[in-house]
Amino acid sequence: MPTKVSRSAGFLASSLTPSTAITPDSDSFLEKRSASSSYSVEEVPLDALPNWRIGDRLSHSSGRFFAVEGLSIRTDFGPKPEWCQPIIIQPEIGILGIIVKRIHGVHHFLMQAKMEPGNSELVQYAATVQATPSNYQRVHGGRPTPYLEYFREHAGRRIVFDQLLSEHASWYLHKRNRNMIVEIPEDEHIAVADDFAWLTLGQLRHQLERGNRVNMNARTVLSGISYAAQDDADSYGDIRDPFRLQVVESHAAGRSNDEVSAAMTWLIDQKSKFSLDVRRISLGEMDEWASGTDSIRHRENRYFRIVGLSVSATSREVGAWSQPMLEPTSGNVVALICQRRAGVLQFLVQAMIQPGLTDRLELAPTVQLTPGTYSGPEDLPPLAEYLDAPQSWIRLKAVQSEDGGRFLHADTTHLVVNVPEEHTIDAPDNYRWMTLGSLNRLIRSGHYVNVEARSLIACLL
Repeated sequence: MPTKVSRSAGFLASSLTPSTAITPDSDSFLEKRSASSSYSVEEVPLDALPNWRIGDRLSHSSGRFFAVEGLSIRTDFGPKPEWCQPIIIQPEIGILGIIVKRIHGVHHFLMQAKMEPGNSELVQYAATVQATPSNYQRVHGGRPTPYLEYFREHAGRRIVFDQLLSEHASWYLHKRNRNMIVEIPEDEHIAVADDFAWLTLGQLRHQLERGNRVNMNARTVLSGISYAAQDDADSYGDIRDPFRLQVVESHAAGRSNDEVSAAMTWLIDQKSKFSLDVRRISLGEMDEWASGTDSIRHRENRYFRIVGLSVSATSREVGAWSQPMLEPTSGNVVALICQRRAGVLQFLVQAMIQPGLTDRLELAPTVQLTPGTYSGPEDLPPLAEYLDAPQSWIRLKAVQSEDGGRFLHADTTHLVVNVPEEHTIDAPDNYRWMTLGSLNRLIRSGHYVNVEARSLIACLL
């Protein structure tokens, strides 16, 4: 049986290692792999997609991969009590897995340079394995998924992280993926394929700071890492930046069972306060949406649209394919406000209802803003004024892509705002201050922290 551990020893040292002899330059590796293949991405009408059919729903002729249907929503959370929208239906549970190994005493992560047609920067670092059952069962007739066996056969390997977690719940209905980190022994040899490289967490942190270099599926896996292991405590003195030191100390705080149980109880209280009713409907039943052979779009061109893509990529398991994609309106922002409180850095998160969540409500960033959802400045979500915080308060600002396998040019600005201790923040009742330690415990417990918050947490490596 595999050995499960609650804390990942040694990851702090990896996050403080900015380069490695194994892959000296993580920038040039990604650029070289991108240049080694050819890619073509072209928008086409939905009715021009081979093997896809549009009617009451948009679906693949095999019945696999995913479909797009209509959804009717009623809720007493937020400013809008009811609406209809398209939503992606993908009941398959995919594997998002990263192999980790100590090399010369430092944890290295086996990352893949992967092309996704929806990425603004087409090739980004991805998890070792990123595949749905339709992919790894080769319904598309393509090549086998490399390294899949490490996540399906666990004997003799250490399971660092293994949890089913939600995906973008405004665009997916009840979508979950299995997020995994599997550590192999130092003396176990593993052949490294051309599109793969061993990177330290320090190198990944550099890529995250640049933006649009580490894809969403890798970020959600990385959010499960803890930096609270006891054998890392001696490394705290190696951290010269005061804010980074506070981040690591926040990882070590608030991890007790009592504190995490109190957060869970609060979250259950929030779930009991709000109602959510969702009903799957046909595409033609959505009055505010136009469903045609060309695309599915809102009649006022708000929110997002569903379009077709024709794709070719010499580096993928399948050389050419066609598929629908969801293209959101531009300008999406997610932000975490943090503040040193009672001697420790804490982060302000909100309990948020989203129509596609399996259990109605999860913890979300302080601000989760989709401009197309709001009619004007008076309609913005609570605390949105902190998006214009003084530059001296900004600790992170980078644009990151969402899942480029389903979403087209879905770029989201990730923002972390460190508010001075003397500044008073008035937050609504569904907001709560939490340490990164408590949030990490909840991520490792299942459906408590949404993918937008997890993505931001990963950027705080």
